[in-house]
Amino acid sequence: MLDVCFRVAGTGSLGVKRYLFLIQITKNKKKYRLLDMKQVLRSSLSPYTTVNQPVWPTEAERVKAVKYRMQNVSPALLSTTVFKGDSFLLQELQPMEDKIDFNLIKDRYRDITEVINDMALLTASAQMRSSGRQGAASIDDLIEFGKDDQWKEAIIEYARNYADKVREDYRQFESEYRNGFFA
Repeated sequence: MLDVCFRVAGTGSLGVKRYLFLIQITKNKKKYRLLDMKQVLRSSLSPYTTVNQPVWPTEAERVKAVKYRMQNVSPALLSTTVFKGDSFLLQELQPMEDKIDFNLIKDRYRDITEVINDMALLTASAQMRSSGRQGAASIDDLIEFGKDDQWKEAIIEYARNYADKVREDYRQFESEYRNGFFA
């Protein structure tokens, strides 16, 4: 290991301990790798589910197992560790990430539709790869769930109401920020 630093990356990682390691490859001293070590906290959904969940040695082991199941190609050097009592997931930092800049297609309805369809296909493939394991719904259960239309309108209504709440929360934050609440 040549160097290590604290890392902040992405809005989903705020408040999570995260480190970046620069390591030199022992077999080839001219090659280096970056390892990302991210603290893994309990799922934000766990307080709300009544379905029994598998028991994992650590939260990082839970995330690692699900990554292996759902991803077609898992990140290189995917492993876990416990550091100062906290559970961490380690993986090689990818030099580039596939991201979609929606600003480039914001006025192109067909391209947006294609992106949404591609994401739906990738999500469905991941669900199929991981179905039926450790109490997870089987593919047949997922197909039956998808055929049932009763839940769809409730989800759409909830999403609309929650979007309104997020906009209101943001307006309140902006107002309080301008009035010096966070100074």
